[in-house]
Amino acid sequence: MRRLNNGGQTGRRAFLKASGMAAAGMALVGGSDVGRSFAQPAFLSMFSPTTDTQPDTMRVWSDQPAFTRLFENQRAQTSVTSDLHDGVWEGDPVPHMPRVLHPSPVIKRWQTGEGTDYLDEEASAATKEKYPNPVRIWEAEQYPIGNGRIAASVFHGSGRDRYALNEVSYWSGGRNGGTINTKGDKGYDGEHGPEVGENGFGGYQPVGDLIIDFNAPVQKDSFVREICLDEGVVRSSAARKGVTIQSIAFASHPDQVMVLHYRADDRQNFNATISFATQRDADSVSLGHQGLILASELGNGVRCQAQAMVASHGGEQISGADHIALHAVDSFTIVIAIETNYLLDYKKGWRGELPEIRISERLKKIKGKQYDDLLKTHLNNYQPLFNRARLDLGQSSDTRNAMPTPRRLEAYRTNLNDPGLEETLFNFGRYLMISTSRPGDLPAGLQGIWNGAIDAPWGNDYHSNINFQMVYWLPEPGNLSECHLAMIDYLWATREPNRLATQEYLEATGHPHGSQSDGWLVYTSHNPFGGNGWQMNLPGSAWYALHMWEHYAFTQDVAYLRNQAYPMMKELSQYWTSHLKTLGAGGKGFESDYKPVEVSLYPELARVKAGTLVVPNGWSPEHGPRGEDGVAMDQEIVSELFLNTIKAAQILGVDQEWVEELKQKQEHLLPPQIGKEGNLMEWMIDRDPVTDHRHTSHLFAVFPGNTISMEKTPELAEAARKSLLMRKTTGDSRRSWSWTWRCMLWARLQDGEKAHEMLEGLITYNMLDNLFTTHHIPLQIDGNYGIAAAMIEMLVQSQNGVIQLLPAPCSKWPEGSVKGVKARGNVVVDMSWKGERVTQWRLTSPQPVPVTVLVNRQRTEVLPTRS
Repeated sequence: MRRLNNGGQTGRRAFLKASGMAAAGMALVGGSDVGRSFAQPAFLSMFSPTTDTQPDTMRVWSDQPAFTRLFENQRAQTSVTSDLHDGVWEGDPVPHMPRVLHPSPVIKRWQTGEGTDYLDEEASAATKEKYPNPVRIWEAEQYPIGNGRIAASVFHGSGRDRYALNEVSYWSGGRNGGTINTKGDKGYDGEHGPEVGENGFGGYQPVGDLIIDFNAPVQKDSFVREICLDEGVVRSSAARKGVTIQSIAFASHPDQVMVLHYRADDRQNFNATISFATQRDADSVSLGHQGLILASELGNGVRCQAQAMVASHGGEQISGADHIALHAVDSFTIVIAIETNYLLDYKKGWRGELPEIRISERLKKIKGKQYDDLLKTHLNNYQPLFNRARLDLGQSSDTRNAMPTPRRLEAYRTNLNDPGLEETLFNFGRYLMISTSRPGDLPAGLQGIWNGAIDAPWGNDYHSNINFQMVYWLPEPGNLSECHLAMIDYLWATREPNRLATQEYLEATGHPHGSQSDGWLVYTSHNPFGGNGWQMNLPGSAWYALHMWEHYAFTQDVAYLRNQAYPMMKELSQYWTSHLKTLGAGGKGFESDYKPVEVSLYPELARVKAGTLVVPNGWSPEHGPRGEDGVAMDQEIVSELFLNTIKAAQILGVDQEWVEELKQKQEHLLPPQIGKEGNLMEWMIDRDPVTDHRHTSHLFAVFPGNTISMEKTPELAEAARKSLLMRKTTGDSRRSWSWTWRCMLWARLQDGEKAHEMLEGLITYNMLDNLFTTHHIPLQIDGNYGIAAAMIEMLVQSQNGVIQLLPAPCSKWPEGSVKGVKARGNVVVDMSWKGERVTQWRLTSPQPVPVTVLVNRQRTEVLPTRS
């Protein structure tokens, strides 16, 4: 693990600590910066000789420029975002292939089964068919920055740099009321564009793009771009016409602005043009008092504005109607403020102040701040979060350490042994968590908070059948508990529209009007307006309740449990106590495909006792029949909900009589069953368990639940192990989140070798050059968050009242250490290991209470050290 030294300076071959990059007296905000220039600052190079010989695991980097071309939106604006002015392909200092002289005027399209794949002839030629579809290009080439609310996909290119801008609440659509059939389904497909009004589902929208055009391609072998994971910034260096231009970009959470800083070693030839590229026909760009303004409005009335303020040193700054030109400057800084009129408040119609008012308030708060002030504020906020946890998986070869990330990935796929790369993946997951999920903001979706297309895959929504949950597996064990609150607060804010959607579902499926009890359900997809889409996911909200409980379990925050978590857990439990179905002996009354079944045809139902309670009309997501009773996942999730709600009530000392009723309900739930092949059954009917289907829903009780474990239920754990082997890791199962969930499952089953195989599969089959994970083709970064959590799960577990150290060791990690990860009970764990033995360990807690620890197969009671 690379050490930090010299007050935070890193050992990368590249970059000096940031405070030296700013010039004294350079006020970025206050008055009009348009057309202004400043005195030349004292020069400090961004580059510093490396002094650290430890493996470099704190950056994702490339020595090739990114493609900056904008694809597949209403306004491609290739003259602004592409390379048409210089004839040199972006990403290649020397073109590998000639461009297509006469490309087809029609972009070819075809279906791939999930989402749409796009072929563009010029992109295909430029990349030697490596990335034949443009959606993949923007996903694979970007380096992300974000502060939980605003974000940018950073494309440091050849002739220009592109910053694809996002704001987490910029969404089309609305509540999406009503149903479309007797199953209670809602409209969803094809409703992600900017025109969707409040009656549709909608989708996450890009704000637009900031373009910095140098009118000069980079020189060969002069280019470096990187994400500095321990600083929360993206940097670049490139030589253009003999001038070395260096940059840094970050999104500050305290100041709520994005900052881009550029400087050159030769002012005479440092020229640039700054402009906005719009993505929708109706968007507009103008020159305002303090800089460029990009304004847009969606079909649902959500408005957005971005302002880019430019301050330069030396040379000349000239403002045009829609751009700012810089000539012979030493350096310049751009501060970008982005706001919408969205408000996380159902009672106020999800609308708040106009974006221009909010931007004005933002800028007042940073008035007079200099660049180095903004950077220092950002680092002081970001680094304490990131530095809470550290993972050291041992040395990688010097050859691997010297490789740019894309080539290192290629080498890994040939030889699956690079602990340094895996350590970087862990650090990247925590970087993304901090960058996409902060208290007070909306949570992260399928693509985090980065999206470059007006019709994003699945709308970049919140998917309740695994994906949304997987994003938030990391915060608690990763010692980033406050990052979990964005999800929990969102669920609290959307309860009322979810109740309305639940009533619509119940009426569509034959329940009388007004029959809904307390509680609420969620559909498979939902948006920031409490809108639900596609199919009802019956146990989805109960699964969310596990997150509510886990935040308490890790933090021991009783006030949170009393005021927020328990009220939601109780109402969800109340819903299910009113909507469970009672079966007779031998399964009498059992239904599948919404129709009664002749139970005598299925001998496995003979063991069902009279009075058994089941969740009706379920589905094992995207696998098997719909409308079936007692689906294993449904049963396991509702059981976990009841058990955790009982514990919460007992901690708070409330609802004793109701808790006794809830205990009775839980005890009558159909428990997990073992099939004829020795597998954990996915349904009450013992169907063929051998498949390569991507979902492993029936293993919920192993993880993220904990009612099946090696220690307490060994027979069920063995059945779960057999089921996991029968699920295979081929074909359909190769999805980023599938590898991650299986890594978690193998870790809980204490098989570190198999868990590591899942990590290897993720990197081999579902990872892009920038370490983003994919769902076959489209970006889907739940796997990035989840795999970092899974790596912790291999090393530290704390379910069932015992803290286990090194529960799932693997030969690929022969020795190492982990520091600062969390266990339930608000306990911080530091640990070192060698082979399969823990060599050192320490537990700390702000309010120590005795805990049980299992270390090297020995169980002991200890009192953590007070932190």
